[in-house]
Amino acid sequence: MVPTPFDRETTRAWLERQIEGYRARGFALWIVEDRGTGAFLGTAGPSRLLVEEVDEVEIGWHTRPGRKGEGIAPEAAAAARDWAFAHLEIDHLIALVRPENLPSGRVALKVGMRVDREVDYKGLRHHVYRIDRVTWARADGGGAP
Repeated sequence: MVPTPFDRETTRAWLERQIEGYRARGFALWIVEDRGTGAFLGTAGPSRLLVEEVDEVEIGWHTRPGRKGEGIAPEAAAAARDWAFAHLEIDHLIALVRPENLPSGRVALKVGMRVDREVDYKGLRHHVYRIDRVTWARADGGGAP
């Protein structure tokens, strides 16, 4: 959950991190667009996070204000999940979600994740949602490898 819109400098730093992610790992968050109009709807995709000293691949999603509740986040998160399992040599994915962010918790559940544990991340309590490759591959309609 992003509590407030980014200012110009924060936006620039965020973009630089995404570009560096593509350079270093070949992936970072994606732009989510409206299929019909090309309008910006948000971001989603895989990224790397260090969580409790473990290098994790996290899928994240953010939907722009005014477009939440339209099913954009679950669709984008499912695409990110499927892409990550198809293209990365990983055995699981995580999503960090603040406990009070109930909509993002529902998105994580919709894409097959379950709460694995609770962590302190950057001084804030987060639920770590997780899905294992084996669970994803067995799921009905899942993109089995």
